[in-house]
Amino acid sequence: MSLTTADLERIIRTVWSTQLSLDLSPTAASGLAGALRGEDTVLVKVYFVGEFNGRLEQRCSRHVSLSAAAAAFAASGTEVGTSDIRDTAAEMAHMTAGNLKSVLPGRCEVSNVQPGEPLENERVIAVAGFTFEDEPLTVEVIQSSGSPFTGR
Repeated sequence: MSLTTADLERIIRTVWSTQLSLDLSPTAASGLAGALRGEDTVLVKVYFVGEFNGRLEQRCSRHVSLSAAAAAFAASGTEVGTSDIRDTAAEMAHMTAGNLKSVLPGRCEVSNVQPGEPLENERVIAVAGFTFEDEPLTVEVIQSSGSPFTGR
């Protein structure tokens, strides 16, 4: 089976609505790229290792991350700290990656360990963009030709 943008969008919306009761609105990811640069962006990378090698990159505004953390901890935005925001963003990326395994071409495992060497021959196979309360969230799935941990 191969991953489509529609698959990616469906999985992300399901994970975010089921886990956090947050309703993400699909939008063109290309229009969000400029808004997701700089210090107010929370970036999480999750790696795939096995027959399919690559990574998932989730980028979202601080507002989206703060809203996710507040929902996860049943707290107000003023009651969650920076570590709660990062932890929630990482957990959402990992849940998305775990759900993607069934639609990726080939068996693989999910890892949060960053490889020591850059991945080779990378290509983006799917991109999804969303907004939540007019703030951006994007997820890219990137395939590489070799394992991120062996360099092969």
